Amino acid sequence: MDFNESLPEDDDLTVLEYVRGWIDAQFKIKDKSAEALSEQVQILESSAGVKPAFWIGISLTLIGQILLGLDRQSLPIVGLMVILSGLICLWLGIPNEALKAEKLTGDEFEGIKFQLKPIWLLATLAMGAVCFLLFGENRFGWLQTLSWLTAIVCALYAFWPTRDSGQSGSKLNWRFRQHWKNDRVFIILALIVAVIGMIFRFKDLAGLPPEIISAQVETYFSVSEIRQGANHVLFSRNAVPEPLNYYWANMVALFSGRTLKMEAIRLANALAGLIGMGFIYALGKTIANRWVGLAAAGLAGVSFWLVLQERAVIGGGLVFPLMAGALFSLVKGLDEQDGRYFLLSALVAGLGLMSNKIFLIFPLAAVVVILSWNSGKKSVKPGQVLALFGIGLLLTLIAALPLLRAISLEPGSYFAPILARVGEYEVAYTGNPVLIFLSNFIKALGLANWTNQGSWVDSIANRGAVDGLTAVFFLVGIVSLIRQYKASRDWKLPLMLLLYPVLLLPSALSLAFPAENPSMTRAVGAAIPVLLTSAHGIVVIFRIITSAFKRKSLAAVMITGVLMFGPIVISNYNLISKEYASQFKNSAWNASEIGEVINRFYSSGKEGLSYLISYPYWVDSRAVAISMGRPQQNLSLPAAEIANTQSVTLPKLFILNPMDMNSIAELQAVYPLGVISTYQTTNPDKNFILFIVGQ
Repeated sequence: MDFNESLPEDDDLTVLEYVRGWIDAQFKIKDKSAEALSEQVQILESSAGVKPAFWIGISLTLIGQILLGLDRQSLPIVGLMVILSGLICLWLGIPNEALKAEKLTGDEFEGIKFQLKPIWLLATLAMGAVCFLLFGENRFGWLQTLSWLTAIVCALYAFWPTRDSGQSGSKLNWRFRQHWKNDRVFIILALIVAVIGMIFRFKDLAGLPPEIISAQVETYFSVSEIRQGANHVLFSRNAVPEPLNYYWANMVALFSGRTLKMEAIRLANALAGLIGMGFIYALGKTIANRWVGLAAAGLAGVSFWLVLQERAVIGGGLVFPLMAGALFSLVKGLDEQDGRYFLLSALVAGLGLMSNKIFLIFPLAAVVVILSWNSGKKSVKPGQVLALFGIGLLLTLIAALPLLRAISLEPGSYFAPILARVGEYEVAYTGNPVLIFLSNFIKALGLANWTNQGSWVDSIANRGAVDGLTAVFFLVGIVSLIRQYKASRDWKLPLMLLLYPVLLLPSALSLAFPAENPSMTRAVGAAIPVLLTSAHGIVVIFRIITSAFKRKSLAAVMITGVLMFGPIVISNYNLISKEYASQFKNSAWNASEIGEVINRFYSSGKEGLSYLISYPYWVDSRAVAISMGRPQQNLSLPAAEIANTQSVTLPKLFILNPMDMNSIAELQAVYPLGVISTYQTTNPDKNFILFIVGQ
């Protein structure tokens, strides 16, 4: 197309008119209407316009969500009633045209194609047994790792279908110029989503969170040990002992320089989050359409729920990408009757077990997906469903073999955290456990819209797990999904709603400590159905609003998109960079500030020694050392060893807790000429004592 066709007929063109004509040609948008853009985003024409019930429903849902935010301590009856009224209006007000599916899935079923190879199945079982025995030392030696990888390859090949077994065999098309010509609006939007996601994940990796705490120190030294040659399978001293997080962080940290830094570990989690964005896009596209997938990826890119799990660096950074990848492969394999994707889903699920205990809920999620698929494919026989369960379970166990062997050696260290929450391992139940679970489950259902009880380390407590506008879209998405499923009977659509309560169970099962429920961390897998449902609501609202435009210009469509996504981006940015950063700094001990004082002491020109006198529930000396850039330096000094420092004649700096009066008296007795002062911080509760000797 020659873009001069879109220029005015007047021979005297201004620069502005020339540029405008070029832009119109690039996007194929005419002054009369944005026809090409309308086709790509599937804006639906409706001569009847938008029903008043739709606008009333949106308004009531928004008001109800605001009321929920005002009352997070007791059950917000008023807010729930307003939301319920809004959902009823939305049910009546959303036009059928806005719920029209791009593609319909038929009930025909030919069978998911596998090609069983008995010899390779026997090889799988044999290598699995060898692998289990070789991992008896709880280490990834070269022989153990080779046996594990061999068992995985054998397991995959034992069921892998051949090329002529009926699979779709879709191929990637890398002809970018053709895609750009036919689909440039979608490509540009996808690039914008990717860039925004990178900004949210890569911004200020060194300074957010602003302090280092003991749980993060354990993660740091686990990765550091791997760099120095350690190869444990189970890191028992950590809150999350599963190994995959630490080996992934080590692989990324190899490119960060000789000295391991905390930002390198955060970078590893950030990269995993970007991979998760790709998987949730693919999952949304498979379940609904590519616009739902793109909207879900955009929400995942800015979601403070997900970003905080990555920044906290306490073992939850890989749950989202692995969970999204496993669900995508499972749904796609069932939908396209492609055994390859099903096998890969089981493999990823096994790797998920190697990353976090939260993945113990995935088998139940897989059961829900398979049963939903079974309900939509009436010709599926029970034996075929059982075969799927068996194949998936075998692949998952093979992929998680090193962990299973390590658990058999140290069952207590692995199961203790689970038993401490589910059972009476640490404390007795406060009531009937069945009633506690029901109460927990009901509260957990409000995680997205109402409140959470997470810690200041990896969440923002006493608020919903998503921003207010995303929470509204989530409610709209619930209505639109039910309406669309009612019309299409597509088995994939209910998954977004069915998986939400299932993936909340790791939080709801905190029976011994119900005050910890709902938890953004334990229920991080639930972010996937929440964001997908919200994305569906966004796409439906966008279609309805833009269909009401009498004149669909590019500017009107773009403004609508910005007004819908802009507040979400701004809100999540403020929650991450301001509210979370502020609460973390106020709650954590000021290890970085103490580290700066010690570095200034070292840079004074004189050789000297520094000590941090140990005190219960105070700053971790290892966190101070990491903040200083000297992670291997041992700053900790028990009060009983103060007198032993007299043998060193160098200048000394002692740092103490102001409440540690005994150690202060001991120092003054041992060094009567020492100079004592109080270091004033912005938070008086975090002041500390400086005791300088010989300077």
